[in-house]
Amino acid sequence: MSRATEEFLAGIHGLVATQIRELLQSPDPRDVKEGIAMGMKFLRDNQITATVDTSPDLTALNALMPTTEELEKLMTATPN
Repeated sequence: MSRATEEFLAGIHGLVATQIRELLQSPDPRDVKEGIAMGMKFLRDNQITATVDTSPDLTALNALMPTTEELEKLMTATPN
């Protein structure tokens, strides 16, 4: 059996990415959840990373995260 060409494999890669994008854009939250899981695995398997410095989306997400001091305060708080 002959080996698959780079062009063929790139086509499959593109189809998978398109399917994940469609799930992420679905109005059904279950599809979005599945798309996130598949997307994370797809990115991890393809060793695709991003840094806060180069990604506006990550910068916005980072701004929503509590600071270390806020986390420490929450972790040491006692319930009423």
